[in-house]
Amino acid sequence: MQAALRPMNLGEILDRTFAIYRKKFLLFVGIAAMPAAVMLGIHSIDVIWVHTDRLIGMDGEDRSTRMILNWLRSYGYYHISGFVQSLILPAFVHLVSGELFGESYSILGSLRFFWSRWRTYLRTGLLKMGAQLVGPEAVAFGLFFAVGTGLEKIGMTDNFFPLGAVFFLLLAALFAAFFWMGTSLAFAMPAAALEETSAWKALKRSWNLTRGSRWRIFVAWIMAFACAMVMAGVVASLAWWIATAIYTGHHRGGFNQRVYELIVYFFYALIRTVVGPLYPIAVTLFYYDQRARKEGFDVELMMAAAKLVVPAPAASPSTASVEKAAVPAPDGVDA
Repeated sequence: MQAALRPMNLGEILDRTFAIYRKKFLLFVGIAAMPAAVMLGIHSIDVIWVHTDRLIGMDGEDRSTRMILNWLRSYGYYHISGFVQSLILPAFVHLVSGELFGESYSILGSLRFFWSRWRTYLRTGLLKMGAQLVGPEAVAFGLFFAVGTGLEKIGMTDNFFPLGAVFFLLLAALFAAFFWMGTSLAFAMPAAALEETSAWKALKRSWNLTRGSRWRIFVAWIMAFACAMVMAGVVASLAWWIATAIYTGHHRGGFNQRVYELIVYFFYALIRTVVGPLYPIAVTLFYYDQRARKEGFDVELMMAAAKLVVPAPAASPSTASVEKAAVPAPDGVDA
């Protein structure tokens, strides 16, 4: 336990992430399958009944317009997916903390841990999403509209270069703000879950605790994203092959695009299930690592285990404190 909580470099944290994931693979996959199933259900309802592509007029537009509309629709789904994933993060945090402190937790126990303070996690997720996504997007789109209006008034909208340059710069600034706020608020859910703070205090706690380690969190984020992209490429090829086989056997009159979309979304759900636990595990390890670096949390645990001090309640993997988990006494996740 003490070795697990000592300050670690980036490589050690990533190695520890994969080691914990392999050891508790079924538990983590079981948790990750829940938000993946929710998104698969939403996509399936859209494909079979709602047909948002028709509602927004994608069928009757030219190819470039359809690509833009499809990108916007996918971007909207990304918001929903990110929010759903963040809500289940406390359950991941609970499992990782149990592994670090030598306690055995189940999927049901982690879900009960989440349910005990679900309102706080909901508020934390909404505040984090607003700060990380909605806020920067609103500023970027507002600036783009203002610049576009200004260029129109001075007669420069016929020239694509100034408008395109502005769009590119605002898009780059939007992604920079997204990643910066994402790394700065990465500990919001762990703080809300382990320190039992309010949503607003969890965000402030994350902002202060991530200082000096945001680039490492960003690398872990990119690692999980790269794994998902590689698997997505494989999935796209496999889904096309399966859909083509189904078409050849049963849909000779024309290619069934709906079948292809359902197959793709099914495999995307599998990707979310397999890759989804990596970032929450890493973030939880980063959280404890930063507490060890900035607050001497590992030293506190060593002293508590040696009965040199009586620690005050602090972060914990369950309703009791982590410090109490280090003392031989009775011991009581949303990203």
